[in-house]
Amino acid sequence: MARPDDTLEKLTAASPRGLLEELARIGAALAKLERARPEVEVFLASGQALRGRIVRVEEERGGHIALLHTAGPPRNPSVAYVRVDQIAAVTVSDASVLVHAPTADAPVPSRLELSRQLVARNDALAGALGRPLLITLATDANDDARRALGLALPLVTDVLTAVAGDVMGKEALAPVMAIELGGATGLEVYFEDGKQKLVLRVPTVLTQPLSHARLRATIEALL
Repeated sequence: MARPDDTLEKLTAASPRGLLEELARIGAALAKLERARPEVEVFLASGQALRGRIVRVEEERGGHIALLHTAGPPRNPSVAYVRVDQIAAVTVSDASVLVHAPTADAPVPSRLELSRQLVARNDALAGALGRPLLITLATDANDDARRALGLALPLVTDVLTAVAGDVMGKEALAPVMAIELGGATGLEVYFEDGKQKLVLRVPTVLTQPLSHARLRATIEALL
């Protein structure tokens, strides 16, 4: 059995294009927090090798071009434009980013701190619904989940209040007696116990940003 920290056992094979596209997506999330993009070395069919940080992969004139930041600061960078169909192999300097998606650097709130925030923010939702509604923290909420909830809680409560403030939304939420909040790799919204419990798990990784529009659309699609 693989150890929980065994990155090699969790990696999957990918084509150069698919790998670089995934790394570029991760890099974009890291760059927003002023963290370094993933570093790669690409080996071309011609025998040449280039090292740099992957910025993006774009389609151009029937082919795909990878943009590598090879040197210099982001403001005045040296870059290489590489035809993806000429890449024979890719080395990833830190492949753990493909398994352990990057998370925010924000402090991890305690369960007690989050519970207090939930109580403080529940009044607006209860007012929109015209009745009290139990909001709890998932028992499996680990550090990453609590960190994500600490950042997303104002957005989550604002969206739920907005949904409840609409006549049709209020009617759709009528069977719901409790809401459970947790974290997951991607946004998850589903019912348990029929429709008595609404489970909402916010993204814990930077590559799955949460927005008001996305969260509301996901909740309303379920309702």
